[in-house]
Amino acid sequence: MINKRYTIIDLGSNSFHMLTVIKTDDGFSVFSKNKQKVRLASGLDENNNLSQEMIENGLNCLREFREELNQIQPKKIMITATAALRLATNKEQFIKQAEQILQHPINLISGIEEARIIYRGVTFTTNNKQQMLVIDIGGASTELVIGKNKDILKAESLHMGCVTWLNNYFSDEQLSSINFSSAIKHAKEIIQPYIKQYQDIQWSLCMGASGTIQAINEINDVQKIEKSLTLDLLNNIKHQCINSKHIETLNIEGLEESRKAVFASGLSILIALFESLEIREITPSNGALREGLISMLFDEDEPLNTLL
Repeated sequence: MINKRYTIIDLGSNSFHMLTVIKTDDGFSVFSKNKQKVRLASGLDENNNLSQEMIENGLNCLREFREELNQIQPKKIMITATAALRLATNKEQFIKQAEQILQHPINLISGIEEARIIYRGVTFTTNNKQQMLVIDIGGASTELVIGKNKDILKAESLHMGCVTWLNNYFSDEQLSSINFSSAIKHAKEIIQPYIKQYQDIQWSLCMGASGTIQAINEINDVQKIEKSLTLDLLNNIKHQCINSKHIETLNIEGLEESRKAVFASGLSILIALFESLEIREITPSNGALREGLISMLFDEDEPLNTLL
């Protein structure tokens, strides 16, 4: 059974993930998963230098992953890093030490490559033939992909994410209307140049692959506010945030404790996407970047385009 284990490690801007699966005839089953809220992007200063404290936090997490890898002994391993390390001017300092700990190379992927893999993860776990828009709000970037079946028609990676928006618009931890308005306004400014391109291609289904969208779905499952994930639902939840007044006292039924810090910032970006692209509703996806990487591990011939 050991030789059927495949592991991916995703060094994300919000969380570090390690996912190990067992390959099966009809896909895969999860053997183990480890998620750590490192929030790497919060360690970037105004010059995009990653703080020494955040570097150490990340490396400590990887030491834990290394111990787990020693036990799992997977057949194949793939490690990727995304937006926070793309931005970091001192990325080499972190990556060199991280590779020594993990004893494997780290693939720093571009935003477009990240978008491509996210879309692959969605199609790998979804039996859907419609032309769809896929949205993934990460810690320091947001990916937008339109595709049909396995063909990608349009892909972009935008420089906004739930950790960077937390630092920029909710750094005082106040869940005020002013902070929400500023966060939504700036997100719309970033989306604006791409609106016509996406609307010209069109889509019949919108799928969401991020933690923010999963959190909203979990809230709606508990509170039964709307039949699906719509703009009305987002605005209802935004008002619940504002009524809580402060991130520390954020109290929304159905929202997990671990998601509270970056929830308002991710919600702001999602509202901006709904309004800018005139999205009617979003269907949560079971797959995203990690599932896309797993499918690439299964496919021996699939190339990974990296920045290093």
